[in-house]
Amino acid sequence: MHIIGTWLRRAEMLVSFGALAALTGTVLWGVLTRYGTEKPAVWTTELSGILFTWVVYIGAMTAHREGRHIRVTLLVDLMPPALRRAVMLFADASVLGFLAYVTWLSFLMMQKGATRPSPVLDIPFSWVYLATVIGFAGMTLSQIARLLGRATAATPEDVI
Repeated sequence: MHIIGTWLRRAEMLVSFGALAALTGTVLWGVLTRYGTEKPAVWTTELSGILFTWVVYIGAMTAHREGRHIRVTLLVDLMPPALRRAVMLFADASVLGFLAYVTWLSFLMMQKGATRPSPVLDIPFSWVYLATVIGFAGMTLSQIARLLGRATAATPEDVI
């Protein structure tokens, strides 16, 4: 199971860095053609928006897995351990429910986007929305792992 997780993280990093590199190149090419030639590359704006979507959602998935999203724990930290554990379990379960629901909505949005092409590149919008499905599904899976880890942890602090 550890090997699968390692390969998934590598794939996540490859997609994220690849999209970021392509985004940088696309924006650079758009700027060069806009200011350096008489015919700007109009496709660069659309492609950079698509790539930015991928960078954001894959990055959000990575940040969620690593526990790097912002959270304010002042009140929770002041609670007795038993109450803190219950509150953290409830919060994790609530986040899991939200992520699962948003994953489902993203999937529905991706299905609807299959019949709608992008204006310039003529790419089905389902490719754009696939980033949201992958991102939210990845966050849902890491939230399940976090919830299971917290439920079996000796203390609430044992799990991010």
